[in-house]
Formats: sequence, C-alpha cells, structure tokens
Amino acid sequence: MSAEVGGPTVLGEALRQARAFDRAKFSARAGIVAALPVAAMMALGMALGSPTDAVTLGVGAMLVGIAWRAGDGPATPPLATMAAATTVLPLCTLAGTLTGRWPWLHLGVLCLICLAAGLATALGRRGVSPGTQAVIAFVVFGRFPEGLANAAGLAGLVLAGGVAQTAFAALVGRPAAWRRQRAAIADAYLKLDQLAGQLDGSAAASARSLEEAADLLAAPALFADPERSALIGLVGEGRRIRLELAALSSALSQARRERPQQGSGAPVPSEALSPAEVPPPAEVPRSAEVPPPAEALARLRAVLREIVAVLQGSRGAAERLLPAAGELGEWGAQRAQAPGSRVDQRLGALVGQVCAAARMAATIDQPQVRLLVVGRPTLGSRGALARLAYRLRTDYRQMRAHASLRAAAGRHAVRLAAVVAGTELLTQRVALPRGYWAVVAAATVLRPGFGATFTRGAERVLGTCLGVLIASLIAVALNPGGWWLVLVVGLLSYCSYAVFPASFALGTAMFTAVLVFLLHAIIGDTLATALDRGIDTIIGGGIGLAAYALWPTWSALAAGPLLADLVDAQHRYLEDVLSNLVNGTRSATAAVRAHARRARVSFTDAEALVTLAQGEPRRGELDPAAAAAALNALRRVVYAIHALRLELAAAPSGAAHPELGELADGFRAALGALAAQLREGERARGFPPLRRLFREVMWEREEQSLRSVFDELVDALDSAADAAGIDLR
Repeated sequence: MSAEVGGPTVLGEALRQARAFDRAKFSARAGIVAALPVAAMMALGMALGSPTDAVTLGVGAMLVGIAWRAGDGPATPPLATMAAATTVLPLCTLAGTLTGRWPWLHLGVLCLICLAAGLATALGRRGVSPGTQAVIAFVVFGRFPEGLANAAGLAGLVLAGGVAQTAFAALVGRPAAWRRQRAAIADAYLKLDQLAGQLDGSAAASARSLEEAADLLAAPALFADPERSALIGLVGEGRRIRLELAALSSALSQARRERPQQGSGAPVPSEALSPAEVPPPAEVPRSAEVPPPAEALARLRAVLREIVAVLQGSRGAAERLLPAAGELGEWGAQRAQAPGSRVDQRLGALVGQVCAAARMAATIDQPQVRLLVVGRPTLGSRGALARLAYRLRTDYRQMRAHASLRAAAGRHAVRLAAVVAGTELLTQRVALPRGYWAVVAAATVLRPGFGATFTRGAERVLGTCLGVLIASLIAVALNPGGWWLVLVVGLLSYCSYAVFPASFALGTAMFTAVLVFLLHAIIGDTLATALDRGIDTIIGGGIGLAAYALWPTWSALAAGPLLADLVDAQHRYLEDVLSNLVNGTRSATAAVRAHARRARVSFTDAEALVTLAQGEPRRGELDPAAAAAALNALRRVVYAIHALRLELAAAPSGAAHPELGELADGFRAALGALAAQLREGERARGFPPLRRLFREVMWEREEQSLRSVFDELVDALDSAADAAGIDLR
C-alpha cells in the first residue's frame, strides 16, 4: 500500500467533500414526489393489518426512489433507470430469499450479481444505480429465507412498491410529453450556445442532448406535441450547427497557429465571451475593436438563446425571434471577412443555419395555458419494443466489452465480487446482529475510481453515524408507532430524497434513519437497531476501503487501451469519410452518423477515465498528463473529421479525388500506428511522414478549404502521436 493512498491529502479531500452541500441541487419537489409513494405503500400495508407487508412495500418504493435521487440524481425522474431498478429488485429479492437457506449457493449467486453490477458501471449512472439496488435487495432479503410461495409473495410486494414509485414519478414527477419534448430541445440548444462560447471544449454534451431530444420525438406519446415536424426540423438543424461549431473550432485552432501574433483581427479565445456577457444582436457593436469571429459568435449565441426562450414558452422571445434572425442574416451578408478563408466559410455556414433554426422555431405555437393534445405516435408498440431491444443489445455489448481486467469496470466487478463475498463469509462466521448491513456497506462503498471510493466511503460512514444519532433522538423523544410511524418515515424519506444530490452524506443520514424506522415497524427496538446499523456500516465500510487500498486499480493503467479504442473508433469514422472523398461515393447518412456517435461515446469513456487518472497517484507507463494531452489532440482529430464530412457534403455528388489516395493511406497508417502504441505501450514503427505527404499532395491544389482541413488533421495526428511517445523524427 502506497503512503499516497492513505495519506492525509486523500483523506482530507474525502472529508472535505463529505462536508460539502450544494444548494443548487436541493429539490423540494423531487423530495415530495419520491417520498409520497414510500409513505403510501407503507400506509397500504398498515391498512391491511400487516406490518411486514407495509415494510416490504415501503422498501420496494424506497429503493427505486434511491435509484432516482442518490448521488448526482437529476430533478426529473430518469424513468428508464427507475424501470430497470423496478425490474431487478424483485428478481434479486426472489433469488435471495430462495437461496438464503443454502449458504454456499447463496454466496455463489451473490458473486454473479456483484460481477453483473460491477460491469454495469460501464453504462454510467443508469447502470450503477440498478446494480447497487440489486446487490442490496439480494443481501437484505437473503437474511429471510423462504419457500417458493412466500418468496414470490415478498418479490411481488417489492415489485408493487417499485411500480408505484415509477408510475407516480412518470405521472407527477415528469411534465407532459409535449413539454418534455420542448424542454429537451431547449436543453440541446442551450448546450449548443455553451459550445459556441467554449469552442475548445467537448461537444459530447450537445450531441448527447440532441440524441435524447430525437429519442423523445420518435417515441410514442399519448400527449404529444402537435408541432412535432417543426421540432424534428430543429433537431436536424441543431445537429448541423454542432458539426459546424466543431469545424469552426478546428479552423480557429489552425488560424491561431498560422497567425500567433495577429492584431485585432486574430481569432479570440472561445472563453472570452461568457453567456452572461454576450449582448443581444441589436447591441453588438460593429466596430474594428471586436474581431469578426468574436462578433459573429456573439450574434449567433444571442439568437440561439432566443430560440431556447421560445422553446421554453416565452411570448416576448417569440416576437423578437424573427427580427433577430433577419438582422443576423443581414449582418451575415454585409459582415467583414473573418481572418482565414476556412474560418470565414464556417462562420458563413453557421449564420445561415442559425437563421434557418430561428425561422423554424418561430413557427412553433406558444402555449401559456394549454390543454394536453392527444398526438399521433410516430411509432407503434412494435417500434417501441424494437428500440428497447436495441438499447438492451447495446448495453449488453458495452458491458461485455468491459469484461476484462484491462477495463476499469471489469476490475471493479472482480473486486466487488471478492470483497462482498468475503464480507458475507465474515458475517456468517462472526455473530454480528444484522450483519447484512456490513455486507451492504462494503458493496456500496466500492467504486471503480480511487477518489470516488474514498470520498463515497467517508460520506457513507459520516452519514450513517449522523443517521443513527437522528433516529435515536426521534425514538427517545417521540417513540412513534402505528400511523405516526408512517408519518415519520414519510418525512425522513422526503428529507433524504430532497438533499441526496446536494449532500451524499446528509442524504445517507436521512436514508439510515428511514431504514431504522422501517425495521421499527416489525422489530420495535429502535435504539438497538440504530446502534447495530452504525457499527455494521463502520465495519463494512472499513472492509471496503481497506480492500481497495490493498488492491487498488489505477485508471492510468487502462488509459492507454481505452485511448486506443478511441483511435479505432475515429479510424472507422475517418475511413467512411475518406473513402467517399477518394472514390466519389456517398455512404448512408445513418452509417456515417453511427460511426460519429461511436467516436463520441469512445471519447466520453476515455475522457472519464483520464479524469479519474489525473486524480490518482501516478502508476504505469502512461503519465496522466500525457494521456490528457493525447486526449486533447484526439478531440482535434474528430473535429477535423467533422469538418471534412461537411466539406464532402458541400462537394458535387460523384466528384472523386483518386489523387488523394496516398494521403488517405497515410492517415490510415497513422491511426493504426497510434492505436498500437497506445494499446501495447511499445514504440510504434512506421508512423508515416504526414506533413511531407500533405505538402506533396495538397500544396499546389486550389481547394483552400480542403487543404485547411487536411492541414488541421495532420497537425492533430502528429500532436497525438507526440503525446503518446512516438518519435516523429
């Protein structure tokens, strides 16, 4: 164990984050929506005269609510994540109660569930939350072995509680379908505005928002938006605007290198104008003091924000939008030329596309008070099932791709299974009252990343101790029972769900108190239950943290292979575009978009891992700083591919360029050598002289825009190779 692992820096940071409270993430409304089903299900069980049924119904609703709000849970219910938790909870309840009487079978099934839950972390939050709840349900209900009939009854009660939580969230927690559609597109355009203000940043958030908006518009909906065609058009325009912004970022990057000491006409850093500082179109000065790219971006962002306001229902914005679009188009026709022909071309295209999006948004009706309109679904139930099957296949493939010790999720799955199984064996051998809480604590403390494990561990232990104190004080002061107990559980559930995203430690405290009083309904000894919960959580949390410290997984060790996967994804994307350019063909738009999406997903995965690696003590051959530099260069690579794709779309159909074949082969060889270097850690051989090939093939050609795109691609690939340790001499 390195001293850095248990050193004061790591523990101090973990304790500092455990004390943090983010008021912006507190949601009273979400707390009410999530707490009501818990109280209602418990009240139903009490009305039926069965405290056990009341607790089981309440646990089902509570755990699905935790899948929504725990950690960084959103204010709007993630119905897919909640539905997944609702599905796995009764299955694991059934498996736990059936296998509980046979310890070794129970232990084997627990290992399998932990392996699946660990691999599910590769899916992000929508995999982490259901996986964690599955482990909790199996461990907790496994302490109450039953025959098939009783086990099925318990699983049915858990399912009923989960369904009640999910259904209530869908009906009350989420706005009507037409409002969700508009809100999703407004969020996508807000992300485009942010991308325009931070061109050097990642475009992944805007791409993801546009895909989510497209999914909402494609899904069958009873209360759909009658302006669906205009909204679909806005999504299409948004995708084109995103590509143009990526291409503009590439062009500005090249212009900065070519004109490092330019005067007022030089491109300004994209962060120079924050969203709050961008004036509306009428107030943007037309003076030489504002460089043309900055002035254009200011005007574009002002119109994008007007589109967002229109989608959010502002009548004032609807009245301003067409005049603003007209003024933007007029300015675009008369504006001074931006420095660099490629920068100027991209700005011109952006002006046209933002104007088109504004005209489309202006056709949308502005409902202030509006009855829900029954819309015709674009897809029937068969289409919905097909999308669900596609999502399940995609998730399975992603989990399978991470089923390796080289992947962070794969290593986490093995560690989780070993630690949880070991803690389970310990509690079987040592007489710990309600020792299953130690197993649950060990499972919930562990995370794939070093920093997250120690931070969450500190937050959980501190929160549990605080929750034990809260439950003890309430028990001594009130000693609630019967319907008063339902009220106390409801209020504590509200506090837990409302504050969880704002403070994991405080949310855990309230969650602990809820669990104590749920058990109070069937056990009665609140103080003993609270004390056992605190002791077992400290034991289980300590085991989890010690296991990670003794057997850490360093993200830097997986950074190289994951960056290599990103290079492979970019290779496939570039291959499509280059083949079309050289041969004069046109690939199906869906196929090109699928390759672009895969490159974007791979970039997001690599970015998350490199971020983890930068927060850890250095391990392995690849320096986290070098990995970050390679990642930044690969962002420029994909932006250059986007720009090349736009150039191809603007070219005459069937125009072939066989003379570019040698340069295209050089790009393919460069990406192959770069992937080998990152994956195998060996000095790559045969990295092509891209700069020389570029000069031989492109220097005398007249297509200035195409030459600029290839120039940026060459520079980005050379930069990535240099960061990866390839000798370019």
